[in-house]
Amino acid sequence: MAQLMDIQRVEIGPENLTARVRMADGAPLMTSEDLQGTTRVYRLLPHIIEHACLGDVGDTFKACMGNTELAHLLEHVTVELLAQTDIAGDITSGRTFPIEGDPRSFDVEISCKDDVLTVAALLSAVWILDWAYTDGGDPVPDVDATVDGLRNLVASLGDEPGTSYKEKVKGEILADVQREYQEALAMREQEIAQREEEIEVARSEAEAAARERAERCARERARLEEEHRRAEEEARAAQETARQEAERARREQEEAAEAARRAEEDRLFEEVAREAERRTTVLMPDEGRESPEAVQASRDLPDAAVIEWQPEGVAPAPQAGPEPAPEPDTEPEPDTEPEPDAAPEPEARYAAPWEDEPGQPASPADAEPLPDAANTSGSEGHIPGPQRVR
Repeated sequence: MAQLMDIQRVEIGPENLTARVRMADGAPLMTSEDLQGTTRVYRLLPHIIEHACLGDVGDTFKACMGNTELAHLLEHVTVELLAQTDIAGDITSGRTFPIEGDPRSFDVEISCKDDVLTVAALLSAVWILDWAYTDGGDPVPDVDATVDGLRNLVASLGDEPGTSYKEKVKGEILADVQREYQEALAMREQEIAQREEEIEVARSEAEAAARERAERCARERARLEEEHRRAEEEARAAQETARQEAERARREQEEAAEAARRAEEDRLFEEVAREAERRTTVLMPDEGRESPEAVQASRDLPDAAVIEWQPEGVAPAPQAGPEPAPEPDTEPEPDTEPEPDAAPEPEARYAAPWEDEPGQPASPADAEPLPDAANTSGSEGHIPGPQRVR
């Protein structure tokens, strides 16, 4: 019998078995290439057409059995043998995948509760297909004997191989998980340490920035306080300077006013002194009487001067009528222009500082009175009192 297909490798996992199957060169790839061989498989395993097959043609394998890959047919023959043993579990299933780049190679994946049973069923399915697609000669495969052989094989081995294998696989898986866990844990711890270092660096930078900001704010606050203090001192100094300037200006004004007042008093005093001297010293040479010029000067003396120098305690002279003009003894007075009428002014009595107190003689007893003396004082030998001036 020619070899139809070759199982290149088998991978057994916790739940599935995967076999790499390559069809021999020259062997048919599709069931439609040898319908007699496909019919032989159907007559040996008629229930195969009832398998659920979620393909593009229909929901059961019957719809695609006449035109599908021989690797796909190998999958369903293996599943049918497992199902007939009644020890493969309630549900058995499989899938077939083409290998990219090699059109004659396929991966057949079958659910695996017992790896020994699954491998034996797969090899039995390969033997049945080899018989069907190589003229179907004698001996014809006995399906029932094959199923019994699968059962006996599993029974002869007992549970130890499967259990040992499961424990081995479980241990390997747990070791892989533990290794991955340790690697992930170490990586995570490294990430955490790196993150904590970054956080510490960021915290240090933030604290340094906060300290710098606080110091900058403190310096700025101190600068503002110093500027405010200087501004207040300058304002107080300016106010004090302004006050001093105002006080100095006030004192200068008062001193200027006082100087002006004193100057005015000195001027009036000098004017009064000159007028008084003029009035008292201009006398007639032979008679010792007051000259007309002195009389006229006393009359022309300003009222302000008379008021300014009036002695305290002396009552003003009573107002009298107009005085008669003095009559000269020998020569007549030259004609003078009459004085213009003036408004009446307040009367004041003039008393020079050098005059005697009222009631005391102002000259020797044998002095002859001036012409005006008879008209004003009523006594001889006395200088007439102050005349009313205009």
